[in-house]
Amino acid sequence: MRTRHLSLVTSTHSDTTIVRSNALSPYGPVRAGLTTWQTTQDQQLTELLSSLESKVASLVSKSCTVLDTLNTVTQEVSAVVSNIAIEGAGTDE
Repeated sequence: MRTRHLSLVTSTHSDTTIVRSNALSPYGPVRAGLTTWQTTQDQQLTELLSSLESKVASLVSKSCTVLDTLNTVTQEVSAVVSNIAIEGAGTDE
């Protein structure tokens, strides 16, 4: 027994679907309507990355300043302590 299938797609509809194609993006094909959202998201991510890079550069600069100050203070304290040790050793005689 043969069953006849109802054709839901007309020949006109078939012709138009062949012409359609997916939008191109660096992430692969996307459906229509998503390209604007993707572009907006890419711009937001780029701005966020730029902001983070700026903050990191600022923190690196500040940490270098702190390290330089720490080294300077350590050398000065070391010199003072060694002078006290030398003076203390000299007074014991």
